[in-house]
Amino acid sequence: MTVGLRHRFYLLVVVAAYWLCALWLLFKVFPIYFDDGGPMPTFSWANHPSLPTYAEYNRSIGIRLAFFYPYLVAASIIAFLGCGLTTWLVRLWRPIRSHLFLAASATTLFSLLLAAAMSDVGTALHIWRGPMMYGTFYNVFVFLKVMVPVSLLGGLVALVRNPRNTGTA
Repeated sequence: MTVGLRHRFYLLVVVAAYWLCALWLLFKVFPIYFDDGGPMPTFSWANHPSLPTYAEYNRSIGIRLAFFYPYLVAASIIAFLGCGLTTWLVRLWRPIRSHLFLAASATTLFSLLLAAAMSDVGTALHIWRGPMMYGTFYNVFVFLKVMVPVSLLGGLVALVRNPRNTGTA
């Protein structure tokens, strides 16, 4: 394997691991609840006029995908912002090596807060229906349970992806 191919494979593994961490955090913070009536999503961008029973949920992969789809999309957006946009912006800014982690983490957190604000605007304008981060004071803290860890992870990803392309001390 050449060095370039090995480096690209390594970066693909890092991005996949970041996406899986974001997905895991989303499921931990916003679980799908099951009670006697069936499943109930706590993280969704759709209307659910009638929730399926537990038997219907287990029988139909389409119903399960409808529950998992928002988590997959949100994890993909988080991965794009944390691994793609942040790394690109940090390469443009070229902070000194000692500030790389802080700059990347702060950039990731800011981009996630901005994405949540844009989602809230879409929900407020009735473009879609979804969870609102800035709707209540409590919701801000719940969303930060996902955003802060993935922001710190975004700082680590920037260190991995930009080991030599930063300014000098």
